[in-house]
Amino acid sequence: MSNLRKTFISNAERKFLNKNLEEWNRLDGRSFQEFRDVQIEFGKDWGCCQVSLGKTKVLAQASCELQVPKSSRPSEGILNINLELNSIGDPSFESNKQSDLASQLNRLLEKCIKDSKAVDLESLCVKMNERVWAVRVDVNLLNNEGNILDCASIAALSALAHFRRPDVTCDGIEYKIHSFKERDPIATVIHHYPVCISYAIFAGGDYIVADPSWLEEGVADAFLSVGLNGHKELCGLHLVGKVQLTPERVLETTHRAAQRAGSVIEVIKGAVEKDTSEKLLLKDTGFHKFDLQPIDLPLSELSLCLDHWSTAKGKKKKKPTKTETDQEEEESIKISKKEEIAELIPKEWDVVESDDDETSDDVVAIEPPKAEPVIIGDTESEEEDVIILNTPKNNSPKKKKKKQSI
Repeated sequence: MSNLRKTFISNAERKFLNKNLEEWNRLDGRSFQEFRDVQIEFGKDWGCCQVSLGKTKVLAQASCELQVPKSSRPSEGILNINLELNSIGDPSFESNKQSDLASQLNRLLEKCIKDSKAVDLESLCVKMNERVWAVRVDVNLLNNEGNILDCASIAALSALAHFRRPDVTCDGIEYKIHSFKERDPIATVIHHYPVCISYAIFAGGDYIVADPSWLEEGVADAFLSVGLNGHKELCGLHLVGKVQLTPERVLETTHRAAQRAGSVIEVIKGAVEKDTSEKLLLKDTGFHKFDLQPIDLPLSELSLCLDHWSTAKGKKKKKPTKTETDQEEEESIKISKKEEIAELIPKEWDVVESDDDETSDDVVAIEPPKAEPVIIGDTESEEEDVIILNTPKNNSPKKKKKKQSI
C-alpha cells in the first residue's frame, strides 16, 4: 500500500520523522498507541453524515431503490459501498478515475462490513424473486490527513445505522412506495458494528504506530488493518508491505485494536440515537446549519483555532520622495522627447488680386506658403541643425482670365 500512496516526501522529512520515532516521539505529540478524536455530524436527510478523524474528513450518503434480486440469492437485498477519492480531498487524486488505492480501500470496506454479514440483507426483501431493496452507501473524501480507511468505515456504519427506507406495499402487480408522511420509515437492521483500525509499521516492525497521519503513511514500511466489532470478533485482517511480524506481536496489536473498536462503536450509537430523537421531535439539526455569529475567544484559545499559525502586520514601505534635481531631470527628459518630434502643418494658400491696369483681365498671383524650419535633435545643444523645406518656385505665376462681361 505504501507504493500506491502517491505522496512526495523529501529525504529530510523522512530522516526527521525516523529520528523522532527512535526517541519515541511523534510529530503531532501523540503516543504510539493514541488515536485521534472522532466527531460525527448528521445532515438534514436520513443516512447523511459527516465524520472527522482529526483533520481527515469524509461525507457518506446512504440511498436505496427497488431492483430485481440476484438469481443466486432471491430472498436477499443488495448492499454496495463505494468510496470515491477525488481531488477535493487531496490534489494527488484524480476525479472520475478509479485508482488502485481507491479499489483496494473499497475491497477492504466490503470485506469488513458486507462480508461479515453486519447488515441483515433478508430484511431488505420485498417479494422473493421479484423485488428487493438495493442499498448504496457513497463515501466521498473531503480532506486527507491520513488513515482514510478508518474514517470511511465509521462513516459507512453511521450512515447505515441512521438511514431510513420508505415502506412498500404490493397489490400483486404494482408496487407502491409510501412517503414518510403516509407511513413511518423503516430503519436498517444491523447485527453488529465492524470498524477498521489501522496501524503503520516502521523499521521492520520495531515501531508500530496507531492511526497514522499523512506524513507517517508516506514514510511507513508496511500497514496493518484490523476489522473488529463490539464483541471483539475479528471481521477482517489485512497486512501489506515488506515486514515480518511475529504472531505474538500481531495478537498484541489486535487486542489493543479491540479496545479502540469498542469505544468507537459507543460513539456511533450515541450519535445516532441523539440525532434520531431530535428528528422525531421535528427539530432542525445537522451540519447543514451554519452559525454566523461572531465568536469571542481569548488569545490562548484563538491560537488553537488558527492551527498554531501567528500573523503579524507588516509595515508598509514609504515611497521615496523626489528631490528637486530628480524633478528637473524628469522635466528635461520630457522636453527633449517632445522636441524630437517634427510635425509639418500645411498652410492655406493666399490669393492676391493685382491692381495692374495694362490688361483688362484680372490676374491672380498665388504665392507659395512660407516653409517653417524643422528642428531635429536636442534644442538645448549649442549647435542646432536647422533644415528649411521650401516648395519649388515657378518661373512665371499662374494667370487666370475672367470672362469679360458685355
